[in-house]
Amino acid sequence: MASTEAARAQAPAGLRERGKRRRTERILDSALELLREDPEQTPTIERISERAEVAPMTIFNLVGNREQMWSAMADQALRDLDLESISADDPRERAHRIVDSVVKILCADAEVFRALLPGWRLSGRMLEHDPTNALIECLQQADDAGMVAPGVDVRRYGEIMAAGLLGTIHQWSAGLIGDRAFRKRAAEVVDIVFAAARHGND
Repeated sequence: MASTEAARAQAPAGLRERGKRRRTERILDSALELLREDPEQTPTIERISERAEVAPMTIFNLVGNREQMWSAMADQALRDLDLESISADDPRERAHRIVDSVVKILCADAEVFRALLPGWRLSGRMLEHDPTNALIECLQQADDAGMVAPGVDVRRYGEIMAAGLLGTIHQWSAGLIGDRAFRKRAAEVVDIVFAAARHGND
């Protein structure tokens, strides 16, 4: 009897959570649609609520303030980036594939990311899809395979690689480089860090 009552109590809670997730996704998708339609115009809460068919207060309750909205929008736009699924036998090749996947996702939705990244104070955090740990794993794999000089701090080198990628992303988002140069420089960041790690350069 007790387990039946518990199941009944959990069912509405589960439905409510699914409802919240659906409304949140609708809000974020609506905000991204508005940004794609007019990248020069920051979507207002009023316009987002009208497009998503929710009350403005619902947006604050489910997503948060402007900074949280910006972060959530960027994460939503990056939802197809699955770093865990990217693999390769060679650690440097895996790092190249990770970086290239990030570049491709950003270039495919250029209007959104060029609008989001320059004005987002926390963009250095690289969202929920932060590739830093995955890049560190690549260097750790290289170290395990004897491809890294003794004494090299693979975490530090991985963080440098991620920082180089982020810098290239901001150059691209500011319009200083185009898509082709973006892809080329991001790849060069990987090659430079792996070469430095192989020779133990500080």
